[in-house]
Amino acid sequence: MYQPSLFLLAEKRQSVKDFFSNATFRIDECDVGLGVFANRDIQPGEAILAFGGPVIDFDETKRRGPWECMPIQFGRNQYYDTQPPGVFVNHSCEPNAGIRDDRELVALRPIRPGEEVRFDYSTTMEEQSFTMRCLCGAPKCRQVVADFSTLPPEVQARYIGERIVMSFILHKTGPGRMPAPPAGVISEAPVCR
Repeated sequence: MYQPSLFLLAEKRQSVKDFFSNATFRIDECDVGLGVFANRDIQPGEAILAFGGPVIDFDETKRRGPWECMPIQFGRNQYYDTQPPGVFVNHSCEPNAGIRDDRELVALRPIRPGEEVRFDYSTTMEEQSFTMRCLCGAPKCRQVVADFSTLPPEVQARYIGERIVMSFILHKTGPGRMPAPPAGVISEAPVCR
């Protein structure tokens, strides 16, 4: 079974928190493990961090077992094997940040010091394979994190308008074409990342 070196490092949480924190954000404890928190006011549209890592394919994500949710899909069969600090950004159904240009995490609204930075994982997913139970706690929580095509039309439209949907999803869907929703089941893992 795949055991990312990140998790070996995470055994020493304090060193992880210190090493990957900077003037804009810090890694700290949250309700689902570790998360990214603002160290200062972050303005709408301001870049927070860039996602990246080695590029892997769908089959490799499946070999990850319980860690299959860690990579971020940015192409039909392309995923970033997400590296710190990005791997610590958690999901929310009511996000304060989103990914633009397939890599850059930007603020969608003012983010205050001490506030956790979260994006909607569904804006990066369209594989008809993976779902997970959502524990984000947002008032409008959807209860399940799934592909972009499963989002309500008004949420899809808002995210497209905010330019926080991965380009491969936009190219796949195009005007008047929306991918079929997944037939998968909810993952046993209650939350990932």
